[in-house]
Amino acid sequence: MKPITATCSTKYHAVHDSGSRPKEAVIWVVIHTTEGDTAEGAAVWFTNPASKGSTHLIVDNDECFRTLPNSAIPWGAEGANYCGFHIEQAGHASWSRATWLKHDNTIRRAAFKTALHANLFGIPLRWVGPTSLRLKRKGVTTHADCTKAFGGNHTDPGAGYPKDVFLRYAKEYLGELNV
Repeated sequence: MKPITATCSTKYHAVHDSGSRPKEAVIWVVIHTTEGDTAEGAAVWFTNPASKGSTHLIVDNDECFRTLPNSAIPWGAEGANYCGFHIEQAGHASWSRATWLKHDNTIRRAAFKTALHANLFGIPLRWVGPTSLRLKRKGVTTHADCTKAFGGNHTDPGAGYPKDVFLRYAKEYLGELNV
């Protein structure tokens, strides 16, 4: 696999969280989009009280920012905050599959971080949709599916997001981690 730098900057800290949770509580990796073009722009936004949100990691083609520790309960997606590890990708829910595929490093970086954290939390690398979320089945999901399961109005990462490519990368990275 194409190598992706594992280090995330801790330069920014999100101002919103709902306390802490035990490691065992995390059963989902939740994938988001920033609705912006850079990870740093989103990281800076989450330092602003007006943001009304937060996440654990934010990635783009070149960088990664950690804005909350693993133990923090983010303000990421209704119904999935306590049980979710949240990763934002610089991009837009309106992007087509072709546009997303032009941001291969963003997808790879999110997939690598997903593999690392799925390994840490014992989360299988499989997609879980609204029904599985309501049944608390472990896996990887999107903010859009959290909206369908628990309410809200988010559609990210969008219908054009190449979930198949992302999951293939995540599984390949997990295989490399477990060699």
